[in-house]
Order: sequence, then structure tokens, then C-alpha cells
Amino acid sequence: MLKDFKLFMINWWDDFKRISYVDTKWLAVWIFIYLAFLSLDVFFPEFWGSSLLKYVGIFLCSIYAYQKYHNDSMLILALFLTFLADTILVWTTWEIVGVYVFCFAQLMHLLRLSKAKLEIIGAYAAALGFFAALAIATGLNPLYAICTVYALELVCNLVLSYRRYAKHPKDFKARCCFYGFMAFIACDFCVALRHLSLDSLLPVEILPLVAFLVWVFYYPSQVLIANSSTQKPSLHLSKNIK
Repeated sequence: MLKDFKLFMINWWDDFKRISYVDTKWLAVWIFIYLAFLSLDVFFPEFWGSSLLKYVGIFLCSIYAYQKYHNDSMLILALFLTFLADTILVWTTWEIVGVYVFCFAQLMHLLRLSKAKLEIIGAYAAALGFFAALAIATGLNPLYAICTVYALELVCNLVLSYRRYAKHPKDFKARCCFYGFMAFIACDFCVALRHLSLDSLLPVEILPLVAFLVWVFYYPSQVLIANSSTQKPSLHLSKNIK
């Protein structure tokens, strides 16, 4: 295990030394946003500026992916759908719609990592609708049915990202993909704990901690995934890490 950890640190240090000037500026922005909203959450938990920083940070992940990997439409679309889902969940009460959009974001990742055919998108949308209708017909909360589909997708993406990482352990983008989805699952685990607490199935006292941990994991997951393209960088950024 110690050997694996040393290899992990060496690989990331080598990547850090090869970061281009453009990516260095992006890295500075990501670190600033991350540390800023975490500090606000700790010292000024009611301040609206924290939510604004988080919102802008997620949006910038889409902008970065479009700038660096404009030929990776699946990655760009997945990140944009993630941003759209966050917008719905943060600014509206349409929780089930937000999770539905999140499912399509995970589907885009699933398609790009598995290289499956685009034709399954229509069938997938129909299947999601069927799950929701079946839940309603049987008296179950349709949100739980869609969340189950979402969870299965996320696990599939973690497995696919691990296979990519295991095949190319020195590939920077493969590592970003695997660790990004690991952080994504950690985030959603905290979200699940939050809902269980709100439903009185877990102590309500854990709410502040899990709410904080959600963003400890979520923002890094999106930054890492934004660097997980299966395509080569755009020509004008060809000197960046490949």
C-alpha cells in the first residue's frame, strides 16, 4: 500500500510540474473558489456569497471543458446538465426534475466512457418515465425510483472510470476520471445521509456536518471530471497536460 501511495504522489507531482500557464490560472481559480466557500461555510454559514461561489464554480467547469476539449461534446454536455440540475435544485422546488436531469448527466458520462450508441438516449428517457409512473401506481415516491436509477448509473461510471485508470494508471485524465467519480459518490453518500436525517431516520444533529461535507466532495469531483476527457485537448491548448 505504501508503494502505491508513493506512485500516486509521484504521478500527481509529475503532472503538476507539466501544467501549462493556462491551466495554472484555472487551478488558481479553482483553489480560490474552493477555499473561499469552505471558509464561508465554516465562519459565516448563513452568508449568501457561499452559494454564489459554488454556483459559479460549477458553471466554470463547463466553460473550462468547452475551452480545453471543445471536441468532447459528451463531457461538455454532461457538465452542462450537471449545472442545469444544480440550478433546478437550488432555485426551484422541482426536486424530482433536478434529479431527472442529473440522471441524464450521468448518462452522458456513461456514453462517453463506455462508447455506447446515442440511440439509447430515447429508450433511457422512456425507461425513467416508466420507473416514475410505476412508482406512482404502486404508491411509492417516484423520487426514490429515479434516485435508484441515478445511483446505478453513478456506480457504473465509477466502475468504467476504474477500468480506464487500471489500464492507464499514468494517464492524468484517467486518474482525474476515477478520483472524480469517487468524490462524486462520496458527495452523494452525504446527500443520502442528509435526506435520511430530514426524514427522521437518522439524528437531525448530523445535518450541519453532512451539508458541509457534500460540497467538500462535490466541487472537487466536478473539477476532476472536467479534466477527464477521452479526447485530445483543443489545438490552441495542445501544450497542456495530455
